[in-house]
Amino acid sequence: MATTTSEASQINILVVDDEEDVAEIVSHFLSEEGYTVQVAHDGEDALEKATSDIDLILLDIMLPGLDGYEICERLRSRAETETIPIIFLSAKIEEEDQVKGLMLGGDDYLTKPVSPQVILAHVRAVLRRSGIEESKTLQVDNLTIYEDEYRASLDGKDLGLTLTEFELLRYLVRHPRKAFTRQQLLETIWKDAMMVTERTVDAHIKNLREKLGEFAQHIQTVRGVGYRFVREEAAE
Repeated sequence: MATTTSEASQINILVVDDEEDVAEIVSHFLSEEGYTVQVAHDGEDALEKATSDIDLILLDIMLPGLDGYEICERLRSRAETETIPIIFLSAKIEEEDQVKGLMLGGDDYLTKPVSPQVILAHVRAVLRRSGIEESKTLQVDNLTIYEDEYRASLDGKDLGLTLTEFELLRYLVRHPRKAFTRQQLLETIWKDAMMVTERTVDAHIKNLREKLGEFAQHIQTVRGVGYRFVREEAAE
């Protein structure tokens, strides 16, 4: 059973946000997905780091010194940065703010608070539209995981996974043979979710196995530990 995937390791993303905790969370999440990430906390630093090597910029608006709007205008006026995709990520939620950002040259606009998964989906969509990143898939025998579409199919039939089921399946498939404890899966998939117990993992694994049918044999229970994904030769 072959497992194939495409990698994002050559794609450079600049995260511009003066809230250090937000910048850290977003950059960590993107790094885990294989992107190379730089961080800037103010406008001047952002303009210095926004070189032609950057493939996409996540840009806050309310920054010390230059705001995101002015940064976007300056980037669009420079030949080496005029085509870099820009996604505004801001707490400014008014329609006029969103329209202004897009009119100034932004490619997308997200309002805070927003989950890392949604940010990632928009990043992939913008990169794909820009021709920088192709649609990413994981292929394991007759299972196909469409990473940027957050769906999976078996023998060409969509599995109808929930977001959490999808994240569980993708995470296990991307780390074949590695056994994860329930706590590790909680911290990775649910992150900061409140009132989530280890039994929640078991319930989602049960639902996922039911949807996978015979393919569920590849998600093994490791007694006293948790779960792992194995390829065909290890499942027999």
